[in-house]
Amino acid sequence: METVLLVGVWLFAVTHLDTLVVISAFCADNDYQLWEVLVGHYIGFCAGLVAAVAGAALAAELFQEWTFLLGSVPLGIGLWGLFHQPPETTVEKSRAVPNTLGRIGVVSVAGIGLSGENIAVFVPFFAGLSLAELLVVIGVYLVGAGIVFLAAYIIVSRVAADGIPGWLDRWLVPTVLVLVGGYVLATGLVLI
Repeated sequence: METVLLVGVWLFAVTHLDTLVVISAFCADNDYQLWEVLVGHYIGFCAGLVAAVAGAALAAELFQEWTFLLGSVPLGIGLWGLFHQPPETTVEKSRAVPNTLGRIGVVSVAGIGLSGENIAVFVPFFAGLSLAELLVVIGVYLVGAGIVFLAAYIIVSRVAADGIPGWLDRWLVPTVLVLVGGYVLATGLVLI
């Protein structure tokens, strides 16, 4: 169980760097109240987690020996991100979302959008777990989502004046995706 938790925490940490950046941006936006960001973050996170668990159940049932090939998804996303960097852009001032439900919805949709590569990484990992291990990992991930929010809040409160470095999203996130995808593929190839 300790090994499963270590791998699970590592996968969670490396796949949620982009989430940390996005949640930090929402926390820094004066139009959003912190509780709106927290609720929206958890809705988006839980939607992605449910999709990963459902995908793992399907993969375990139908494609158990081939689930490691899903590692090619984050690997491909990461390589695309590294080799097809968009030009530097400036962010224009956008209109504020007028109500609480809308703001929670925006954060939720952003979280769901960020879940794509997470699902691709979590499905092969979850597919190999027993039910008890899966339930423990889900519990740890729910706590981890709160830690991501707390870290985003601390980052914003400490370094709001400096801004979030652009290299984090442009280089670090794709590099992490390449490493995660490579790990999933390599561990699957070793098991064959």
